[in-house]
Amino acid sequence: MKINIFQWRYSPLLILLPLLLPTGNAQAALSVTCEAGMNTAPGGTGIVNFGTITGTNANNANTTGTLSYSCTNTGDTAGFVSVCLAADGGEYDNNAVDRRYMERPRNGIFDFNRRRRLNFTMKLSGGQTWGTRSGAGSEYSSGQLAIGANSTITGSEVINFSMNGDNNNATQGVYTNNFGNGNHTALTFLTSTTSPAPNCNAGGVAQQSIRFPFIVQAAIEPSCSIFATSNVNLGTRSASDTNITGSNSNAITVNCTNGGAYYIGLKPSNNNQNGEGVMSGLTTGNTDKVPYKLHSTAGINGTIWGNTATSTTVGNGVADFGTGSNKSHTVFVTVPSVDVRPDNYSDTVTINVNY
Repeated sequence: MKINIFQWRYSPLLILLPLLLPTGNAQAALSVTCEAGMNTAPGGTGIVNFGTITGTNANNANTTGTLSYSCTNTGDTAGFVSVCLAADGGEYDNNAVDRRYMERPRNGIFDFNRRRRLNFTMKLSGGQTWGTRSGAGSEYSSGQLAIGANSTITGSEVINFSMNGDNNNATQGVYTNNFGNGNHTALTFLTSTTSPAPNCNAGGVAQQSIRFPFIVQAAIEPSCSIFATSNVNLGTRSASDTNITGSNSNAITVNCTNGGAYYIGLKPSNNNQNGEGVMSGLTTGNTDKVPYKLHSTAGINGTIWGNTATSTTVGNGVADFGTGSNKSHTVFVTVPSVDVRPDNYSDTVTINVNY
């Protein structure tokens, strides 16, 4: 009889089973997208329009734009978001944020005389120049904003646009700066499920490439203003004097749009269209009159300066072009005779600037 004895060895058997959780308790992360727009709904292309600019407001016109943004969370977890919005100098000079400018079409030739440029600034509601993260100025930061699950939040900032001087040389036409033609704007946002969330403009945060295009524009229209007038004084004369002449080189000072044509007419108080007027005495009861003629050139036979000029033709007036700065015109006066009773004689001449 034979007995076989076997030795059994036992070892634990480990079985790894997946831990299954009910799907109804799963939590998804935030899923946020953001967009912005200037004077338009977020995601659109907006326009900031200064409107019509003339010589009287080319250096101080202003307007505002509304910079709007929205962020949508499609996840089912609530959290926080921080939004930053930046803009550089635009299509002509990326780095010029302290003094941006609009231009008229220039066929690739830089305009050193600034005849086709309008300078302007863009500032945040707090007065800081709106700029970029790495350059001059300050980008807009929303700060930390709470955002719910499956929800959208919105916000806005008023941007102040102002002409900032040195625009006298601008000529007639439409001026633009396109902030959508290239990478001239940037929207950056950061999210977090806990508070405080990281700030989107904190050091080390990369600026994102989300754009919000917009255009700034203005139209220079022809304009003229009479800035100053002064009298033509013929002085004290003897009753026997004839062919009297006088002039004033600063009788008329006007300011007209650079390059814009204008035509000046002069009309005595008797409404004569050929520059022939009469001066009346100041003493009550004095009915004597002193005839005179207005001229645009010197001498007793100088060119008559009348009032038939229009906005397109000079007539018997004086034609010139604006420079964007004050420009003076000399008025000459001739008197054939002053054989009248002693008195102070004068007349009022109306200046008509046509453009």
